[in-house]
Amino acid sequence: MARITIIDDDYSLEILAENLRYLGHEVTRYPSAVEALAAIGSIAASDIVVLDIIMERPSEISGQGISGGRTTGMSIFQQLRRMKSDLPILAYTATQDKDLIDTLLADPHTTFFRKWSTPSLREVVEKIEQSLGIKREDYRSRPFIVHGHDEAAKLEVKNYLQNTLKLPEPIILHEQPNLGRTLIEKFEDYAAHSNLAFVILTPDDKVIDSGQKDDDKRRARQNVIFELGFFLGILGRTSGRVFLLHKGPLELPSDLIGVVYIDISKGIEAASEKIRRELQHVL
Repeated sequence: MARITIIDDDYSLEILAENLRYLGHEVTRYPSAVEALAAIGSIAASDIVVLDIIMERPSEISGQGISGGRTTGMSIFQQLRRMKSDLPILAYTATQDKDLIDTLLADPHTTFFRKWSTPSLREVVEKIEQSLGIKREDYRSRPFIVHGHDEAAKLEVKNYLQNTLKLPEPIILHEQPNLGRTLIEKFEDYAAHSNLAFVILTPDDKVIDSGQKDDDKRRARQNVIFELGFFLGILGRTSGRVFLLHKGPLELPSDLIGVVYIDISKGIEAASEKIRRELQHVL
């Protein structure tokens, strides 16, 4: 596949690198402008460079007209352009400097992609591969189902999404091959290929407060809460792409009070109209 270089001091971009490697690409990430400048010749031989603009300003670029750390990446951009004028560059950055953005947009081989629009990891991967001329048929939205111990609820949701709503086959983590990955690596990889998450909260775990013996409060499994938080972070709490489906009596996370939950205690069909209505705004 392609040789991709990522230049960004944000460690979360390592997740992007791992997802690109999983797709078969050769990926090198430079976590600082200093390291990137030292390897500029090798970087220029890449098939595409993913470049942040706002990074710590190293002493190596002092006196080159660079304004603090807000435009550090432009020094790297300028050097790469001197070495290879047609190198595809994806400027993936949070800068809001209009003059700088205009400069990037004026370059015929540069794509500007805003970090502050909070794109999903999958959207960034897609943008990179599109810049390389790679088109994948599986870029349709595949729902990801997060679930606990309620197998019946999981299968009911899967059947509804796939056979009633005609969405692509939902991703259920334990049904996917491990391919030598740790559980968290496997989860991150498959989560990156979904921009819809259906989180099924069921009363799986019994909670007993300190000093009480007969408290029968119930909570969802801890893995469900963890994965819920992951998807809210990746897809965005206000994106409407994370669906919280709850069943039975359980204690809901207090941090999410006010977020819309959909009750499926009477079956998925009973809640189908509400699910359809919410989906209309994101598909």
